[in-house]
Amino acid sequence: MSGFFRRVVATVFLLGAAPLAAASEPQGVESVVPAPPMDQIGEPHPHGWRQVGSDARYLWTRPAHLDRVGVTKVALTAGTVGLLYLYREEIRRWVQERSDPQTSEFLDRISVMGHEGFAPTLALLAYGASFATRNAREKETAVLLLESAGHTALLTGIGQSVLSTQRPFDGEEIDYFSRRGHGVSGHAALAASVVPILSRQYLVVHSDDSAAARFWKVGGASALYAGAFLTGYQRLDADEHWAPEVFLGLVTGFSVGQILSDSHERARREPPPVSFSIGPGSFQARVSF
Repeated sequence: MSGFFRRVVATVFLLGAAPLAAASEPQGVESVVPAPPMDQIGEPHPHGWRQVGSDARYLWTRPAHLDRVGVTKVALTAGTVGLLYLYREEIRRWVQERSDPQTSEFLDRISVMGHEGFAPTLALLAYGASFATRNAREKETAVLLLESAGHTALLTGIGQSVLSTQRPFDGEEIDYFSRRGHGVSGHAALAASVVPILSRQYLVVHSDDSAAARFWKVGGASALYAGAFLTGYQRLDADEHWAPEVFLGLVTGFSVGQILSDSHERARREPPPVSFSIGPGSFQARVSF
């Protein structure tokens, strides 16, 4: 494989997910959104069962409400999957030729991000931390991590049933709507699912951040994305998945985490269903429908 072709493949693989990954992480610039009136601000850190249900509705109905940007992302994703499929054998050969025990051991350690227990462990740590910080943000983070991992696992399972491919070492056969196959990388999807959540909760750069805070936030977000991509690469190195399957896994995880974060952002800007205000000699209750 020529050096030029290797660069093309690497660029397509890493940048193909950029429309979704970048959209989930507004790094470097704080979005300028007019602040709503105080009586129109919802719960700062929604994390109850009502919000969980709202998140599920927002996520699963999202495809029916795609705007032009969303349609463009879908088209870019489909095009990238098609390109990776055409060159899947060349990519596999290139990765396997450069595999060595030391690199594989390093990738195996990074790929812990894709294990089933990774997100629940982070959620447990976040929930426990809320008792020390006395901040509901950690409880919200815990709920978001569990939601993102759960919905990602469900979508991945559906994708693997629809696209029933074989492991690379077993063959190249592809069946549709057959027994569960491997058409979407579960490890890559689960690793990617935590990235938008942690990034949006803790690592968004604000205009009033100090230089040190900016450095740590950008560095932390970069490390999270690198971990997800390296988890995907580990699946190629271990010869467990083809390149398009890894890409679909990353897109699934990034997209679910981004959409759930968007749902919570909407909830913060909506008035609560019932609100009360107490003033000198007055008491008011407001119900929103």
